[in-house]
Amino acid sequence: MTTSSLKQWLLAVTAVFTLAAVAPAQAELLRDENPYLLLEKVANKTFDRIGTDRQLISADLDHLRVIIREEMMPYVDWVYASKRVLGRALQDTTPEQRQEFYSVFRDYLIATYGRAFTAYDESKHTVEFGDPNRFDGSSRMVEVNTRVVEAGTGRPPIRMDFKMRYDKDDNIWKAYDLVVEGVSLLNSKQAEVAQVIRQRGIDGTIELLREKAAEPIRQYQEGDDKL
Repeated sequence: MTTSSLKQWLLAVTAVFTLAAVAPAQAELLRDENPYLLLEKVANKTFDRIGTDRQLISADLDHLRVIIREEMMPYVDWVYASKRVLGRALQDTTPEQRQEFYSVFRDYLIATYGRAFTAYDESKHTVEFGDPNRFDGSSRMVEVNTRVVEAGTGRPPIRMDFKMRYDKDDNIWKAYDLVVEGVSLLNSKQAEVAQVIRQRGIDGTIELLREKAAEPIRQYQEGDDKL
């Protein structure tokens, strides 16, 4: 895997924290008042699940959708992030269009992240988490720093900064953006969606997202995270 492709993979894979689906109602959430510690718990639990389910994944790559939906999606502010992605177009949509956009964008992201996780190898990739003592306890929006290391390559760690905000309704920290090597996923997706809306309109954008979401999970290739 080249440095470029690794960065593309990380942008798609870890960005799963950025936008998401609703957690199953029966799932018990991990909780921690410190967003640094919560992020570490969620990431470790997800990567452990991938290792445990490796045979199921090998038999059917679509099983990655299940893991993403169950392990990662509860810890993201998908409504806030989706509104940010729509940007100025938000005011030009009806309530029904907005809800449909949120739904199909969620499904599109699950499929995209599923493909991205096909490049993950638990025997090679590790994540170094930021110092939890950096959190002062009073902030309600923070940036949590992490680094991804690929063993045996000699490459420098990939810098990843998660932007998180405290959800007062659910009383839990949730991620809404990921900045990889200085590039914001939220800004990138906003630019992509804005271009598609200009070309197709909001209804055409929704239909494109629905088509992308329906595509089967396959081995990740560069560009798979693009609309």
